[in-house]
Amino acid sequence: MSIGPALSAAALPVVGGVLPEYSLKLWHGFTAPMMMSLIAIGGGIVLYLWLRKPLAAGRFKRTPLIGRFDGKLAYEHTLAGLNSLARLVLKLFSTRRLQPQLFWLIGGGVLAALSALWDLGLSWGESRSIALSPTFATLWLVGMAGAIGAAWQAKYHRLAALTMMSAAGLITCLTFVWFSAPDLALTQLSVEIVTTVLFLLGLRWLPKRVPVDLPITGATLARRSRDLALALLAGAGMAALAYAMLTRPFPQSISPHFLTRTLPEGGGTNVVNVILVDFRSFDTMGEITVLAAVALTVYALLRRFRPPHESIASPAQQRAVPADLTTDLVNPRTVPDTAAPGFMLAPAVTARLVLPIGIMVAIYLFMRGHNESGGGFVAGLVVSIAVIVQYMVAGTQWVEAHMKLRRTRWVAAGLLFAVTTGLGALAFGYPFLTTHTAQLHLPLLGEIHVPSALFFDIGVFTVVVGATLLILTALAHQSVRSHRESTHAGAP
Repeated sequence: MSIGPALSAAALPVVGGVLPEYSLKLWHGFTAPMMMSLIAIGGGIVLYLWLRKPLAAGRFKRTPLIGRFDGKLAYEHTLAGLNSLARLVLKLFSTRRLQPQLFWLIGGGVLAALSALWDLGLSWGESRSIALSPTFATLWLVGMAGAIGAAWQAKYHRLAALTMMSAAGLITCLTFVWFSAPDLALTQLSVEIVTTVLFLLGLRWLPKRVPVDLPITGATLARRSRDLALALLAGAGMAALAYAMLTRPFPQSISPHFLTRTLPEGGGTNVVNVILVDFRSFDTMGEITVLAAVALTVYALLRRFRPPHESIASPAQQRAVPADLTTDLVNPRTVPDTAAPGFMLAPAVTARLVLPIGIMVAIYLFMRGHNESGGGFVAGLVVSIAVIVQYMVAGTQWVEAHMKLRRTRWVAAGLLFAVTTGLGALAFGYPFLTTHTAQLHLPLLGEIHVPSALFFDIGVFTVVVGATLLILTALAHQSVRSHRESTHAGAP
C-alpha cells in the first residue's frame, strides 16, 4: 500500500501506457533468487571463518589471486600507451598546414557520398523542368566567374577578391528575385553591404603580403592539379545531387502545412516571416543568441588588439601629398567636421541625410514584414547600413561624439524582448513562444491586428542592430588606436 503508488508514478512515464501486471509482497516464499542469495551469504561466511586466523597472523602479504595486479600502474601504462599511439597517428596522418587538412576533409566527404551511391545509384526524377533562360544562364556564369576570381586573387590581391566576391553575392540576390523570393533577395542584399564593409575594415589591418615569383616545380603542379580535381569532383557531385533531388516530386512536402496555416494561425500573409517568428521562432531565438555571442566575442578579442606596424602607415597615395597640406580628403581627422567646406562636404551632408531616411525605411520594412517582404532582420540591417555610412564618411571619433550608441544594451534588450515574448505565452498556459493575434480598434487607424510575434521581431531587430554595430566598433576603433600609436611614436 505504501510502495505501490510511488512505483506506479515512477514507472508510468517510462512505459508510456498501461503498466503490466505486477505483484508487490513482503514474502514470496523460497524462490530461486532467494536461494542464490542465501548460498552467496553462506559461502562468504564460511570463507571468512576459514581465512580469519591466517589473515590475523599476517600470512597473506598480498590479496589472494589479484594481489600482483596494480590498478594504478596499469592505468598509467595504458594512458601512456594511448598517448604514444595518438602521437604516432598524428605524425602519420596529420599536418599543421591548412591545405592538406581541408583536402582530407573534403576528400573524406566525397568518398562517403560515393560509397553511399555505390549501392543506391543516382537517377534523375521525372518532374517537368523549367526551360533554361539565356539571361539567367549568363547571370550564373558571371557569378561563377566572380567566385573563381575571388579564390584566385584572395592571397595577394584582397581588394580585388572582395570586389569579385561581392559580384557573386549580387548574382545570388538576382537569383532570389528571379525565383520569386523577394524576402531572401532583400536580406541577402543587406547582408552583402554590411559584410563587405566589415571585410574591408578587417582586411585593412592584416599584414601586407608581397607576391614572390617562385619557380613552379613538378610537385607544385601535381598538388595544384590534385586540388583542382577534388574541387571539380566535389562541386559536380553537389550539383548532381541537387539536380536529382529537385527533379523528384515531393508528395509529402511540408510546404502546404505552412501555406494553409500562415494566416489563420500566424496572423500574417508573409509565409517566410511567419515561419521565422512563429512556427520556428525557437530556432530563430537560438540564431540571434549565437549572433549576440559572436558579436561579443569579436568585441572582446579586438578591444585590446593593436594593428601591426606595417599596416599602420598611410597608403602611398596619401604619403605623396606634401606634409604642409591639410585636406580632409587625405586625413579627415585633421578637420573637426567633415561637413565643413572642403572635399568631403557633399558626401558628409549626403550621409547625414541618409541616416533619418534609412531609419524611416527600416521602420517601413519592419511594420510590413508580417504581411509583405521585410521583417526585423532586414530592418536591423538597414539601420546598421545607415550608421556604417556615417562611420565611413565622418570617422569614428565624430560619430561616437554625436551619437550615443549603446551597442551592448541593444543586444541585451533584444534577447530580453525575445525571451519575454516566449515567457508571456507560458504565463497564459500555452507552449513557449506560442503566437497570438489581438484584433484592436484604434482611433483614426481603424481595425488592426497585432500578433505577439511583433514583439519577438522587435527583439530580432534590436539584436541585429546591436551585434552589427558592436562588430563595426571593434574594427573601426583600430584606426583610432593606430593613429594614437603613430602620434606617440613621432612625439619627441
